Amino acid sequence: IVAIEDARFYDHNGIDVRGTFRALIANTQAGAVTQGGSTITQQYVKNVLAATADSREEKEAATADTVTRKLRELRYALGLEEEWSKKRILEGYLNIAYFGSQAYGIEVAAQRYFSVPAARLDAGQAATLAGIVKFPSLYDPLVNPKESEERRNFVLQRMADENMISQQRATK
Repeated sequence: IVAIEDARFYDHNGIDVRGTFRALIANTQAGAVTQGGSTITQQYVKNVLAATADSREEKEAATADTVTRKLRELRYALGLEEEWSKKRILEGYLNIAYFGSQAYGIEVAAQRYFSVPAARLDAGQAATLAGIVKFPSLYDPLVNPKESEERRNFVLQRMADENMISQQRATK
């Protein structure tokens, strides 16, 4: 998840200025949203706000593509980073993220797709799950195995590029 969603997770305070500007430039050049600039902390905040919304309006406000929503996420992300450790934020994110096929949280996803506890996922399985988060319906390995495999391979390469695993292990 860190390799593909927020490679500088351990280096920023909840806001990755470089990643935000990269996404802004890419999206402006494309004329559409093609890249995200949100950190894992910001994504966690968004997911919590959506999951705890008491009304349809609150849920829409938590997920709307607006400057107001992004500013609120940024403010909460900064505050959360002051209070919680990176480990706790990552655990929170992993426990609330949507992995497709009605699987919320890494443990449910590991069981749903691979029938193993999350702690026993191998690199390929972990990369498959990490890849799903971006677009759950497209990268669901049960529905779109080819797209899921391509995404998994991309995640494995990012893991190798970030020195999280060896190139040999990624290739294997």
